[in-house]
Amino acid sequence: MSEQVIRPGRYFIVAFFLILVVIGLDQASKWFVMESMLRVKSENPDFWTWFTTRDMVEYFSDQQEEYKQVVFNDWLNFTMVWNRGISFGMFGAGAGKTPLLFIALSMLISLGLLIWLVLARTKMLFFALPLIIGGAIGNVIDRVRFGAVADFIDMHLGDRHWPAYNIADACVVIGAIFLILDTIFDKSGSKKDPKNA
Repeated sequence: MSEQVIRPGRYFIVAFFLILVVIGLDQASKWFVMESMLRVKSENPDFWTWFTTRDMVEYFSDQQEEYKQVVFNDWLNFTMVWNRGISFGMFGAGAGKTPLLFIALSMLISLGLLIWLVLARTKMLFFALPLIIGGAIGNVIDRVRFGAVADFIDMHLGDRHWPAYNIADACVVIGAIFLILDTIFDKSGSKKDPKNA
């Protein structure tokens, strides 16, 4: 079974809108969880004030103020984790210029994926790539503002915890899964003529 080929760029506007939706959902979820659920001492700013205030950078990541934990059930908590590494806390032990390196790397990858999106010829790519791009940019925004990525979803079985993550991380993983599926479908048979799409 192969996926039908479509004209390059046909769904780019829709895909670009999906990127913006992913970024918006990621940032809104961080604002809501951090400000309304986990912060011990909070002035509860509205989303736009929170999102556009650069004065909060050092306040969040350097002072490491106290956050509480919200327990939902035996396998899911919300707990504040500042991730200075990449997704799911990998390579987070470094300091110094490491955040700048991750910002530059994420933006280069996002630019490459955006070019790929313009040239995409399958519907699955128009879904997978925006999830990855939007997730990457959502975490880049955190690095620029806070010097670290705000993670809060803590899933666990007993004492075994999956590394904390956020909506952006989840979107990147889902997008990567669809990217793999697109590759599998691409190699499973010949594609149709894009003129018939």
